[in-house]
Amino acid sequence: MTNKIIDGSSKTKPNKRHPGCVRNFYDYFSEYSSNSSIHGIKYVGEKKRSLVEKLCWLIVITASLYICIYMIMKTYEKWQMSPVIVSFARSPTPVWEIPFPAVTVCSETKTRQSVFNYTDVYHKGLANNLTDDELSMLERISLVCDSHLRPTGNSTIDYGTIDFLAKVSPSFDEVFYECKWMNQVKNCKDLFTPTLSEEGICFTFNMLDREELFTNVVFQNREYLHHGIKSTNWTLEDGYPPNAGRDVFPVRAISAGQGAGLSMLLRAYEKDLDYVCRGPVQGFKLLLHHAAEVPRVSQQYFRAPLNQEIVVAIKPDMMTTSDGLKGYHPHRRQCYFPSERQLRFYKVYTQQNCEVECLTNYTLQRCECVSYHMPHDEYTKLCGAGKTLCVHKASVSLLTSELEKNLDGKGKETKLGHQECDCLPACTSLTYNSENSQADFNWPKVFEANKTNFEGLTGAKMTGVTLFFKEMQFITSERNELYGPTDFLANCGGLLGLFMGFSILSIVEILYFLSLRLFCNLRNYGHHYWSGSPDLLEDERYEH
Repeated sequence: MTNKIIDGSSKTKPNKRHPGCVRNFYDYFSEYSSNSSIHGIKYVGEKKRSLVEKLCWLIVITASLYICIYMIMKTYEKWQMSPVIVSFARSPTPVWEIPFPAVTVCSETKTRQSVFNYTDVYHKGLANNLTDDELSMLERISLVCDSHLRPTGNSTIDYGTIDFLAKVSPSFDEVFYECKWMNQVKNCKDLFTPTLSEEGICFTFNMLDREELFTNVVFQNREYLHHGIKSTNWTLEDGYPPNAGRDVFPVRAISAGQGAGLSMLLRAYEKDLDYVCRGPVQGFKLLLHHAAEVPRVSQQYFRAPLNQEIVVAIKPDMMTTSDGLKGYHPHRRQCYFPSERQLRFYKVYTQQNCEVECLTNYTLQRCECVSYHMPHDEYTKLCGAGKTLCVHKASVSLLTSELEKNLDGKGKETKLGHQECDCLPACTSLTYNSENSQADFNWPKVFEANKTNFEGLTGAKMTGVTLFFKEMQFITSERNELYGPTDFLANCGGLLGLFMGFSILSIVEILYFLSLRLFCNLRNYGHHYWSGSPDLLEDERYEH
């Protein structure tokens, strides 16, 4: 292009048509494409390229951009749906940093035959040959026997029924013969505390006092789960205080192995066994749980049969959550931190405590009363034998409705669904798995060999139980971020760089050409020459 220099003495200027908007835009885009750091753009805007070449490069760029955007959307979807990854901790945790498990013991004998012969009274009931007192006692005992035996009676009960259940069940002194903690003989009453469960009157070791566990729960001055020992500022999230010594509560083991565990001799008397109330298996049910969790013995337990010795090797399983997940919604991370969920009846949130409270509320709604072992206030009615079927149906109905809400129409599980109970796991959870072994326990021969006095053991059947940690350390699991904001940005940047050669400076270039450079061109050369093309600007400089 030959520039025309106009003589200053000339009085006229040759007519020159200014470039059109399309031409200016094309020249401006050509300049941008020649300077852009995005791969392939320069071939689209290069003036000397043929239309076929430009079209091919435009197709390639469009395909790369589509694939890149698709993969970024998939990455974002994965971040939204599964932001948490569970991994193992970097180092093992010693067993003395966690409490020894709470141990709940329930006898399968719900009523001593020597006090109340349930079998005889039950058969009298089938023959409609009961006195009023026998009928009243039969209905009360039916609350802890198999639910199908006597599902009729009064709709509600009072606390006198609970006192009666405690009276006819095996007493503490009859159940426990000897206890050892860390290989030292202890008074069993110093270790175990009576508690209420769906199995009737049970006894629990190493559980928090009810003052630290419950809120707004009435016990009518009964001493269930009330031992008066305060915890040593222990919490499930933070563990024991750094300056806590050996003597803490909940108690902790100092090592693995039998010498640092709990041993007990349990007994039942042949004359008191009843095979109608609870069926053919006699002995005891045991449950391991942590100190701030209510036991549900009927749901999770292992048996300790009579005249058997049970050895239980405990393997803890702990799950923690990184602080980086606190900013996520609980349903995204699938757990609750302690400050995020407050229960009505429990001071400590755990998934099981939440489930018990939810079942309690649901049962109260369906049956207008709750079972005697459920948490309740002073205005709540307690269900009697006449509501046994209603309580059972309420439990099944709640489980069924929760399952249906967790499934969509195609049978796929919806992990982020908001349930009625909304009982997500606690962000810090602790469970105790066990490996059990057992053998015949020929205790009479041992007593004879040691010439031990059999006083009080006539007709007795003994069960030995030993519990201890299997190993000195265990591996903790941790919830961590799968993608944090930085990880997601780096992932997106990697995809954009791989497919487009795109970077933060590329965005700056685009913004620069759309704003600052365009504004400066308009300011310096007028709106007719906004393109900033060097050729056009050079023409204008010579002409003016």
